Amino acid sequence: MSTARRRPLRRSRGGFQPPFCPNPECRFHRHPESWRPAPFGAFLRPRDGRRFPCFRCPHCGRRFSSRTFSVTYWLRRPELLHAIANLASEGPGLRQIARSLNTTHPTVARHLARLGRHCWLLHSRLLQDLPLAEPLVLDGFESFEYSQFFPFHANLAVGARSWLLYHFTDSPLRRKGRMTEAQRLRRAQLEARLGRPDPKAIERAVASLLRPWVERATRSHPLVLHSDDHPAYRRALRRLGNRGGVRHAVTSSQARRTRTNPLFPVNLTDLLLRHGCANHRRETIAFSKRRQGALERLAVFMVWRNLIKRRSENGTGETAGMAAGVTSRPWGWREVLGRRLFPGRVKLPGRWREYYRRRVVTPVLGPGQAIHACRYAF
Repeated sequence: MSTARRRPLRRSRGGFQPPFCPNPECRFHRHPESWRPAPFGAFLRPRDGRRFPCFRCPHCGRRFSSRTFSVTYWLRRPELLHAIANLASEGPGLRQIARSLNTTHPTVARHLARLGRHCWLLHSRLLQDLPLAEPLVLDGFESFEYSQFFPFHANLAVGARSWLLYHFTDSPLRRKGRMTEAQRLRRAQLEARLGRPDPKAIERAVASLLRPWVERATRSHPLVLHSDDHPAYRRALRRLGNRGGVRHAVTSSQARRTRTNPLFPVNLTDLLLRHGCANHRRETIAFSKRRQGALERLAVFMVWRNLIKRRSENGTGETAGMAAGVTSRPWGWREVLGRRLFPGRVKLPGRWREYYRRRVVTPVLGPGQAIHACRYAF
């Protein structure tokens, strides 16, 4: 934060009051009771002449401004964040979004990474105290990163009644299906250089996804789980040590995908993903170059699906979040991006901590892939 052009500032009655110290190493970051920040002048933004009050934590000495608590903190073009959020689940690819906003596709990718991190934190905060009051529907959504030689599963857990997308994890896969001899040779060369994907990746990722619910399930309050006949799902439940607290109902993947199908909520989520995210379409040049980027965009889709989009286009204005009891009314992106959330104050489940730090690696790209290691920044 620039120290130029600081002026004395008196906080007016009803003015901005920092809720806590933004320094994650300060004890007043998580427990701001009795914390009183000291005024430290104001910051004048040269671009538009706006003045933002600045403060200093008397405990750790950290200096910050009111902008520190904004989702657009440190962005040179903050107006892009809401625009990219609006477009991210409406079908265009990164370059199409960039052209429509007169910017570059790396800028769009960076904004989507920030949006994804914010959406993981927001979703976790909203659901942290929400009891699971409905069956879960589990399925694997298949896509690929970099090329079709690197497929992966997004394992989705959706509410059977509310259609809320509760959670997702990822699993790298080995390319399968019909291939030419040249494609088989290319797969063998890549596996010799990069290693073969873990054959138990789906089992491990599904176990991570279901663990919080399975551990709380009892015979009197069981977890009811619907899935198709993928063998990894049964193995994942055995890995978790199911002791009668889980009722697992299996529906054939060959069954008609109508509304009467028990897997309909997750099948609908799959359709919306194919429709709203260009990187997951069957025939596309907008595929994800990194699985990390695909997961960040999936996090944005999750919040859009749960809080903003109506459950049914022909129904009422109810959202999946309203049906699950997460919210009382539909949200917009201004509410979703209303204030910045800090990872030190929100508990992220399992794999999402790795996703937040951008630790999902695309092997073919080699070492040196960027991770999110900033302690104080977004």
